[in-house]
Amino acid sequence: MSTPDTALEATATATGSGGATASAHVPGRADAAHAPSAARTGEGDPAGLEIRRAQASHAQGIVDLRDRLARWLQGRGIDQWREGEFDPAEVRREIDRGEWWVVESPVQPGLVLASIRVIWADPEIWGEQPEPAGYTHGVAVDRSFAGTGTGARLIRTAERVIAESGRSVSRLDCDDDNPVLKRFYTGLGYTPRGAVAFTVPRLDYRVTVMRMERRLTP
Repeated sequence: MSTPDTALEATATATGSGGATASAHVPGRADAAHAPSAARTGEGDPAGLEIRRAQASHAQGIVDLRDRLARWLQGRGIDQWREGEFDPAEVRREIDRGEWWVVESPVQPGLVLASIRVIWADPEIWGEQPEPAGYTHGVAVDRSFAGTGTGARLIRTAERVIAESGRSVSRLDCDDDNPVLKRFYTGLGYTPRGAVAFTVPRLDYRVTVMRMERRLTP
């Protein structure tokens, strides 16, 4: 699933098979020990932080960010992500395949502040598609970056990666019950393509997501 940081100021959400975009800085005392925020670590202007291809050393940071967001969501009664959905070993394999991009803290190496994943097929959500496309997942933004445009930057980065691969369609999915998130993607030029129920791997629970796509200009 996928989610924008501006929309996430109001709600943190997940998209599809782990592609959700959630912007969640965990503010509670218990969480503070797990997740230093950019605001507390002097990260500087988010717009100046590079979105770069992830390395194997980022795998645990991607998982940690996802788990922080899951706890944030669950703490607010939003059952969209659950802690433990991402496995570090699997994320490392995905990184080895070149699928992940991250924003890393410039002052705390290994602390991932934002992430996005691009893959070339998504049959579980989109089925078999005749037209080559890129599929965005794993979008997550630290809450301390909410309202900074980081979510939109992640999506545009994914679109650039997709276009550079020779594909002309960018696809993603987001929680069908989140109108704020759907408006965010519509604002980025995405068109709804129908809802579908999805079983989350590893944890065996189901969510309904809205599939959305955007045709990229050559």
